[in-house]
Amino acid sequence: MRHARQQPPHSLRRRVMAATNKVEAFNNFSKWVGVGNGGVLANNDPLEQEQTAKSNALLANAIIFHNARTAPRSSASCRAKERRSPRRTRRRSRRT
Repeated sequence: MRHARQQPPHSLRRRVMAATNKVEAFNNFSKWVGVGNGGVLANNDPLEQEQTAKSNALLANAIIFHNARTAPRSSASCRAKERRSPRRTRRRSRRT
């Protein structure tokens, strides 16, 4: 007797998809900020490929870390400036 293959629960599928999307987003970002010959390797040396991948991942992690550290400060600074300055409202001119 053949058993029908059971589908994983919906929540598990959602978690796997979310993790996959995060990894793909990081890889695309790493490729976007990557240094080197535009992602093209001159020769087919596995050690060079590994070193390039690691350095690009390190650069991407450094940018992400920097943004995560400075974003809350800069948004708090903007909110503080907004509270200090009076709001100016524009008057719309009526054209008849």
